[in-house]
Amino acid sequence: MNQNMTAFYFRKLMEEGLGLDLTNPNFKPTPKRVARMFCKEFFNGQHKEFTDFALSKNKRGYNQIIMLDNIHFVSICSHHFLPFVGKAWLLYIPDQYFVGASKPARCIEHYAARPQLQEDLCHDVINQFNNVVKPKGVMVVTRAVHGCMSCRGVKQNNGAGMMGSAVLGCFTESDSTKQEGLTLIEISIKLLNNM
Repeated sequence: MNQNMTAFYFRKLMEEGLGLDLTNPNFKPTPKRVARMFCKEFFNGQHKEFTDFALSKNKRGYNQIIMLDNIHFVSICSHHFLPFVGKAWLLYIPDQYFVGASKPARCIEHYAARPQLQEDLCHDVINQFNNVVKPKGVMVVTRAVHGCMSCRGVKQNNGAGMMGSAVLGCFTESDSTKQEGLTLIEISIKLLNNM
């Protein structure tokens, strides 16, 4: 990504596209600020995969669900370039390896840093987790409130949002395993709401 080019084109958008007066001192640093925000923060997950899962051996053969919950993320909707903000839950049943507790959050944060649909975020996270960790099964669930719904269009600023999920392995093969995962997420949400 070229931050200088991004600033140049954003300046043109502000000046020629939107007719803003860039002599206004509030607007003068805006193109560089916006370019830095998009290039260094919102889109820094572009064109690379997350691999730092910090694997450790599952020496005792643990084969129950491990859930990392309430993982906050911010991403940008590819339709309107407005943020969608939410929480993610990642559940897995280990095979040969465990992952470091912070790594699913870092993985979600990494894949959130690109323009996309919420559904793509679920699939990018689950596919990379599955490819590197190789668990018996993995489930990713996200819930987000979309700026394109809350501050424009239907203006649902009451918390209306969207949920998405992706499942692989034993979560697709066993209804009881999938239901256990969904029950854990439900418990997690209730605990979060009672805090």
